[in-house]
Amino acid sequence: MLRPKVKASEFKKFGFKRCKGIPKESECYYLCIARGCKMLFVSDSYFGVNDWDKNDPRIHKDANCRYRDKRTALDVIYELIKADMLKSEWE
Repeated sequence: MLRPKVKASEFKKFGFKRCKGIPKESECYYLCIARGCKMLFVSDSYFGVNDWDKNDPRIHKDANCRYRDKRTALDVIYELIKADMLKSEWE
């Protein structure tokens, strides 16, 4: 399991967008991954990889939107680990 090492707002540098319908103090962000239809979610204490669900109220509805990312989920996770933004839960 991976955990964020920095505040969730720092993930905006990597293209993450604020989740809709969530209070701002919750600091929840997501990133569309078009290749493989995945969503990356991050908060100050949680990092997760989910399958795309167009009915998820936290994200926009269109998987082919202008916010999508051409990298794979593993590409993004690798970049985040390399940037020292994620750590293993077991560290």
